[in-house]
Amino acid sequence: MKEYNIWDLEGVHIKVKKEFIIKLNKRITEIYKVKRNLYKQINLKIPFGVFKNMLKIGYYDKWFVPLEFLLKICNNLNIPKENLQNSITAYKSWGSVNYIESPKLPILVTPVFHMIYAHNIGDGTVSIAKNRFPYFAYRQFNQFYREAFIKKLDYIFGKIHYEKKEVIDTTRVRCPSVLSGIFFKHYNLNDRGFLSDTARISERVFEDGKDAMLAVLIGFIIDEGHVDSTQVTIVLKNKELVEDLGLICKKLGYKFTISYKVGEYTGFVGLNILREGMKKLYSDYLILNRKYRVIDLGIKGERIANSFKIVERKIKMVKGNKDIIFNILKNEQLSVNQLTERLLMTRQGVRFHIHNLLKDNKIKIIDNSQQNWLYGV
Repeated sequence: MKEYNIWDLEGVHIKVKKEFIIKLNKRITEIYKVKRNLYKQINLKIPFGVFKNMLKIGYYDKWFVPLEFLLKICNNLNIPKENLQNSITAYKSWGSVNYIESPKLPILVTPVFHMIYAHNIGDGTVSIAKNRFPYFAYRQFNQFYREAFIKKLDYIFGKIHYEKKEVIDTTRVRCPSVLSGIFFKHYNLNDRGFLSDTARISERVFEDGKDAMLAVLIGFIIDEGHVDSTQVTIVLKNKELVEDLGLICKKLGYKFTISYKVGEYTGFVGLNILREGMKKLYSDYLILNRKYRVIDLGIKGERIANSFKIVERKIKMVKGNKDIIFNILKNEQLSVNQLTERLLMTRQGVRFHIHNLLKDNKIKIIDNSQQNWLYGV
């Protein structure tokens, strides 16, 4: 399993345990007697007064210091850099207000890491500002999926401390630039490699095997997938990316088709994971979810599970479904999706009966201001 140490990251500033600074100062005294002798020995472009301050125990209560500063000192004192890494309590990139506390180091490239990569393509954006490292932001309007993304970041990197509370209270979650850089490095990509219109699935994903490929596919289902009673569909305006997802399905044994849209949808391409493929995908997902609880399909997983129940539903061929819907709508105002879940019917079937009930003037549209219209008597 590939891993990244703190010195593999760019522009890192850190805080360390007080015990480590105490040991560092003790070692300096043993070897150099006074700090100025060490300062003369090391090529640092900082005044001696700043050098002394950054070796004070209380300095780390408030301030971060450049990783390179402590690495040079440790190297000079023959202290393994792994000891320094194990003493880090928090880190961030230069100029950033958000930081990672109680960090998980080294950083392990697990299927969860690959899933974050998929989210960065699916519903992610790359922000590039002058004199700052680029960073990812994940836009997700569903609160469960938004919070699930934060849990994945915490699972891989440690707890992310957001200086501004609104960062996690809105629909957009920022991934600190110090972490975003790891994704550019691991997948050897620039910012265009993460744009949904130009991205491709990295060979790194295929090389890491079944769990990595499944995690990426699940990420795209969450961000771009539509779950119906007969299939899971992902439609993108990137033929190569959809074909890459199709290759994942092929390697994992999920029955699928790829549809190339025409007419007003020309340029869009759809990956359709068929019912037979959905069953195997869902079975594999449950196994992966037991290994990594943060990989969670949420409501879309529930819809996939319910779609299997629809096929097994004993009354699916009964002629009285129209009357059942009519009787329910006498007492409640519901949408097609709500009726689908209540009756374990396909959306197409519910829409068919709703259309006929409207045509017969037995029901009416109560509210069409939202995406899911409400119907009632």
